[in-house]
Formats: sequence, structure tokens, C-alpha cells
Amino acid sequence: MLLKNWPAVLSLSVISVLPAAAYASDPADLPLPPRGFDTRDNSIPHGKVDVSVSYPTRNYGMRKVTVYMPPGYSTNQKYPVVYLHHGIGGNEVSWIGQGSNEGNADNIMDYLYSKQMAKPMIVVMPSGKMDGADDFARFANFGDVLLKDLIPWVEKTYSAATDADLRAISGLSMGGGQTFNFGFPNTDVFHYIGPYSAAPNTQQPSQTIKDVAAVKNNVKLIFISCGSADNLINNSRNYHDFLDQNNIEHIYQIEANEGHTKTVWNRSFYNFAQRIFLEDATGAGGAGGADGAGGAGETAGNGGGAGVGSGNGGGAGVGSGNGGGAGVGSGNGGGAGVGSGNGGGVPGSGAVTTGASATTGGQVSSSASGGTDEDTPVTEDSGCSVSVPGSEPGTPPWRFGIHLAALGALLFSARARRNRG
Repeated sequence: MLLKNWPAVLSLSVISVLPAAAYASDPADLPLPPRGFDTRDNSIPHGKVDVSVSYPTRNYGMRKVTVYMPPGYSTNQKYPVVYLHHGIGGNEVSWIGQGSNEGNADNIMDYLYSKQMAKPMIVVMPSGKMDGADDFARFANFGDVLLKDLIPWVEKTYSAATDADLRAISGLSMGGGQTFNFGFPNTDVFHYIGPYSAAPNTQQPSQTIKDVAAVKNNVKLIFISCGSADNLINNSRNYHDFLDQNNIEHIYQIEANEGHTKTVWNRSFYNFAQRIFLEDATGAGGAGGADGAGGAGETAGNGGGAGVGSGNGGGAGVGSGNGGGAGVGSGNGGGAGVGSGNGGGVPGSGAVTTGASATTGGQVSSSASGGTDEDTPVTEDSGCSVSVPGSEPGTPPWRFGIHLAALGALLFSARARRNRG
């Protein structure tokens, strides 16, 4: 009797273990990026990087900036721009190169483009401290330079869009503080704000957010992140609490068991970059599933496909947006969508038992979704296996739900065949 009721029980339980909405009050709990997302891959196209270029300022002479342009960069189109800031010991090259101690923005962008997970954009990485009595003053003095010197120079020198809808600000540590301090008072300039591991230079929310209505009306995405073991986490939590209290939508991502580290900053930029400059900033456009391999990411945006265990030609996955395909354990060309949007698969259509049997072609778990950082091995359920993970350390709860749903479909199919017999 218990076995006969499993499909119903499983179909209900999957609702409770799928990820919460991106703008929930609690931390977003986004899955770890795939292995190798921040390392240089010579098999994919690379963007062009202008390293340590000089630009003029009104008050501080010539200053340095590094500019990343996407693969295929062309002056025939205008690109969105994200201004990405470094930490207290950094400079204009701290976000690039495999040997960087702060981040690998160039590698991350190359990876995202190779998976069709981000809009083509220019990434501007300035040396973000000017002259001043101390580090707090030096980082604070850059705000005027950013707004009145650097942005006009970038928009004159590169094929950069000049609309605030196509301009973002982000950064780590002291640069995270700058992101709060310069972003919220200038929501007519920046419509995407992404601070990571913000340092003590961060001003209080009541100082930077004077007009709650303007933030709600202008800012399309606020992405706040920090490591759970970072002793500076209160700088981020203060904003999270303030935004919650004022019903301002935002993503609050806490990286479990991480401190004030490059790991947090790379993961954060990976998550931020794929969510900006989209019509719907709540989702990241993903890549459609290829032969037996799911596409990348969760919560796919417009036109995106994010695969969770899609089979041959299978489309996209969990919470996919307009144009997204189908995805849990889909077989050849088929698949059942979980929460897919307009144009996507309908839950229950093309289930595992139609279009591809459970023993041929269909793959239940994804080789791309979830993932780990580069130092952690990836565990996959390959071929046609139907496993129910969850006891393994670090298994994301949404993945457990996906497997439960797939197992429920198989059990339901088996029961149907038995009843027909």
C-alpha cells in the first residue's frame, strides 16, 4: 500500500525542497558553480583585455584601469558595462589573471559566454583608491572620479551603452563598501548593484538609501553576498535587514563555511554577472542541454535553457523562463519541465517514460548544474541511473527534489504498466 502511494508523496515533497524564490527574505542558497568556471580554458573563446590603461582625472592626474571586452567585441554595437572594484590591497589588475589573489573576472566571463549564460558586456576594473589621509578616505574619494571622470571616459573610448539600464556596479571588500556607498545614492546611474563581503568602509543603509521609492523604481537587481564565516558579515547583513524592512527586493547569498576569500568573490561575480542586463533580472539565461548533459544554471531567464539532467537534445530546467525548454530526466527531444515558463515544457508532458525510456538515453542528474569549485571533485550520476542523493555531504536540496520527482515519475509509470497488465 505504501509503495502504491509513493508517486503522490514524492510529487508533493518536491515542492518543499525546490529552491526558494530569489528575492526571499532568507539567504538565496544558490548552488555552487561548476568546476572550472573561474579557470582559463584554452578550448573556448576569450575576451580581449586592455590591461592597466591610463585615463585622465580632473584632480588626481592619470589613473589606471583594466577593461575586459567580450569575445567578438565590435564597435557596431553598444555594450552594457559593469564597474567592478577591488579590495584594500588591490588595484586595477586584482580581478584578472589566474594568479590574481582577489578574483578571475576574465575567466568567469569567458566561461559564462561559452555556456550562453550572460549578456555580452564590458567589465571595467579600475584602481579604486585616490589620494587621501587614510584608506577609508582614499576609497571614498574615488566616488567622484568614478562618476565624473571614469564613466565618461569609458563611454567615449569604448563601445559602451550610456543608459543606466545598461550600467552596473559591483566589488569586493572595500570595493563592496564602495558599491553600497556609490550605488544606492546614484540609482539614476546604476540600475544593478552587487557588493561582496563589504568592508567597514560601508556606510549605514540610512545614509545611502535616502529615497526608498527611487531604489524600488530604478534598481533592477541588488545582489548582496558574503561568506558565513566572514567576521565582516554584519556590513552585508545590515543592508539585507534594511532592504527587508522596506520591502526592497534583493538577493542575499551567503556562502556556507567561507570567510573573506577569493572563493566567495569568484562565486559572487559568477552569480551576479549572469543576472544583470536581462529583461527579467530574477533569472539567469542558461545554455540548452546537449547530448546527455544538462545545460548550466538554475532559474533560467528569457530565452535561456538550464538543464537538469536533460537527455539528447533536451532543453532547460528548473524554473526556466520564456522560451525555456523542459528538463528533469528528459530523453531524446522530450522531457518534463519543472516550473518552466512561457514556451517551456509543461510539467508532466513527455515524462521519462515517453520519448526515451528509463534505460535508454535519459539521464536523471545533471553534469553541469550544481557543481563545485575547482578544488572539489564533481560527483555525477551518469548514464541512465536513477539515484536519490541527499545523504552525501554538500548535496544541494533542490537536486534532491529533482531526483525525487524523477523517481516518482518512474514509479508512477511502472504502476501504470502493471495496472494495464
